[in-house]
Amino acid sequence: MKVRILLCDDASFIRDLIKRALRKMLPQCEIAEAPDGRRAQALLSRQTFDLILSDWEMPDVSGDELLRWVRAEERSASTPFIMITSLGDKHHIMTAIEAGVSDYLGKPFTAEELTQKVHKALKRSGRLPSGAAPLTSSGSGGAFSSAELLNTGRDSLVPTPSADTLTATRGNAGARVRLTGLIQGENDSFKCMVKHISLEEATAVIKREGGYPALLSGLRLTLASPGLEERVGPIEVYVHGVSAVEKNPDPDFFQLHLRLRDNPDDVLETLADLIQRSGS
Repeated sequence: MKVRILLCDDASFIRDLIKRALRKMLPQCEIAEAPDGRRAQALLSRQTFDLILSDWEMPDVSGDELLRWVRAEERSASTPFIMITSLGDKHHIMTAIEAGVSDYLGKPFTAEELTQKVHKALKRSGRLPSGAAPLTSSGSGGAFSSAELLNTGRDSLVPTPSADTLTATRGNAGARVRLTGLIQGENDSFKCMVKHISLEEATAVIKREGGYPALLSGLRLTLASPGLEERVGPIEVYVHGVSAVEKNPDPDFFQLHLRLRDNPDDVLETLADLIQRSGS
């Protein structure tokens, strides 16, 4: 029994990560992609799917608008719908529940957390193939775990951070964090996952899409996460080092070692508060 999944997210970086995890769990699954809610509606109007995975913040038609449309359509009303988003506050969670969401997964996330949600949704709907790969621990390797890209430790619908998955020290040592971000240069921009930051440096992972920032290039880093009411930044940084995440000669993911440049006091104060809260 082949499972058909619709994956809707405007970030190709996130779609590629999710596809890797899904194909490891369900090698024979069919995955259709949509970069926004409107294109997802067009696909849903032409064919049926066994599962929908959707981001919330998208152009034209947002994830919650897509969810309400899906539930109003007879052919898709009962299709499992998992919202995957950085909007993890109580208001957005309750909005999704009221709209009929099947499950809710906060960004960033691990491959294991994603496959657990997918496994549960397909099992409930009776569409889990007999040959589905068993769930493995987050230490199984791959782009998710080897770089600790998507580390949340969320086990329930409400994405509350757990103390054993977020460790930090105060001061210049900074904090291990779970943040999404945007790195911008003069000509390029990269969506990223930031896994450590201090007042002096940061470590982020990006997906190569035609290139990556050069050493010593000046960049701006803006941070976001489910727990941040406002975005932090832009923070002036430069690339101190670049390393491949995967152990092969043609890797897709790179780890950037960033150093902070001179930044305004208000930006540093906001960042210091973020580091302190992350370490509390």
